[in-house]
Amino acid sequence: MLIYVNNLLLNPEHSPDQIIQLIAKWMGRRARSFVDPLRLAEGIHELKLKDGSTVRSRTTPRENNSQAYPFLFSAQLTHPDDKTPGRRWTTEIGMSQTTTGDPIKFSLLLKTDEIGAIVNTPVQATRPTLIKQLIQFCHPAAHTPGLKVKQLTKESAPAFSIEIDRKERNYPIAILSANQEGAYPIEPEKLKSTLTGLADVVYIPIFEDTFSIENLVGRRFIAPGGAITIIFPGRKIAGKTIYDTKRLDPESIAELVASNRKIESEVLASITYRTNIPLSWKHISPEKVYESILHAKLAKAIEESKANKESKNSSEYIELLEAAEEMINSREKEIEVLKSKCQEKDEEIISLEADNENLKHTLSRAQSSDSKSAHISEKIIQLRDNIKSVFNGTPKLSQVIELISTLYADRVVFLESAKSSAKESDRSGFNKGKKAFELLCKLSTDYWQCLANGESEQRAKAAFGQNAYANNEGSALSTEGKKRRTFPYHGKDILMEKHIKDGVKESVADTLRIHFEWIASEKRIIIGHCGKHLNF
Repeated sequence: MLIYVNNLLLNPEHSPDQIIQLIAKWMGRRARSFVDPLRLAEGIHELKLKDGSTVRSRTTPRENNSQAYPFLFSAQLTHPDDKTPGRRWTTEIGMSQTTTGDPIKFSLLLKTDEIGAIVNTPVQATRPTLIKQLIQFCHPAAHTPGLKVKQLTKESAPAFSIEIDRKERNYPIAILSANQEGAYPIEPEKLKSTLTGLADVVYIPIFEDTFSIENLVGRRFIAPGGAITIIFPGRKIAGKTIYDTKRLDPESIAELVASNRKIESEVLASITYRTNIPLSWKHISPEKVYESILHAKLAKAIEESKANKESKNSSEYIELLEAAEEMINSREKEIEVLKSKCQEKDEEIISLEADNENLKHTLSRAQSSDSKSAHISEKIIQLRDNIKSVFNGTPKLSQVIELISTLYADRVVFLESAKSSAKESDRSGFNKGKKAFELLCKLSTDYWQCLANGESEQRAKAAFGQNAYANNEGSALSTEGKKRRTFPYHGKDILMEKHIKDGVKESVADTLRIHFEWIASEKRIIIGHCGKHLNF
């Protein structure tokens, strides 16, 4: 099974020797053995290591103790799986350099083989640590995807759209955003480390207006509310450019975390599923290196025979060598043609699979229209019940929150802490649901409108009358009291002293405190607590 393929263009300070030393160290560390870089560079037919690993290498011959060009090198490490009996891992590494001083083409291919049919443990996509070391020490080309994490903001959105549409873009883009609490599903730098060489990583800053960005780039090309979206390179269908995307929504990400699966591995698997086969065609395999070695030996034999031509037999020998070389070249051309056709078929298969996934998604949507209608009906019924409870004067506090969230989703955000505190009050027999609805309605309409229009806090608070609003609790608050009124939003802790209130603090059932803060940049009211009185 093909797990991971990557191709890099490197500019090491010490030519190929530096890379071979890194390869030897990586192999030795992996096998807990010493691998001699000089021996690796010269070529190893087969070397068995203590842990059961096997090392092989090949290289084009040197001339007069100097590196001959073009230079090709391959190395291979095969080892058993540490946890799954019957599974073996093979890492193939290849290098080529046209002449001294030129950039070095580097390729790495990782695959598994199942020795027995009983092996059923799934393989998790992974990036070999060698790639990270090469990126760190061997100066990859500036155009290498994923060298730096990029930001998507309102200002950079037009440039981002151009990058999506750029014809030369042959790599995916992974975009991620933070959830309401300001937490990213995975740190952008960590994801970048996993995807370097394969894909760009772009994140939306915590305080950025995602709605404005969405309007500029389109919903398909954004990652809303803590999601991760992958945008693949465009492909032509009937004269139009199609961009396939894949999104990991917060629910899917939560399931991954719950099942102890790594988010970065899931993203990597989604990307390598598309990139492995195209990149494998460019891989500098041991077979390619061996072919180059044979060519060099054959050319040398012809040259030496011509220099020492003395007899009819020598002439016939030269003719045979030249015929052999011509035949090999002819076969290689045929192989290249076949490879090209196979590559086209592979790309066609990938394209058809993408189309199939899109059709499945469309069909699924069509087939689930009834269930979606039922789901919508349930939502409507729930909304209707909440409204009915309000008018009857018997709503639960959590019902009020659900109703206000639905009616004013663009104006008010209830944090999880507010929802949980409301449920706590409900469990204690909260009986002021109608009053809560009244106050939250004023907060979401009159109060919000004043601040949205740029009017003062003093003017806005008038919406609540004389006693229902408090701006701060001043010196009465202890350090612990401030902690109770501090809530995380978009990665920042916000002290919410502003609150609206009703009832006496001694009774949870008869008391309501709603702590909030106005976020001017978003034109939203963020509510951190909705329930009992918070101790000073």
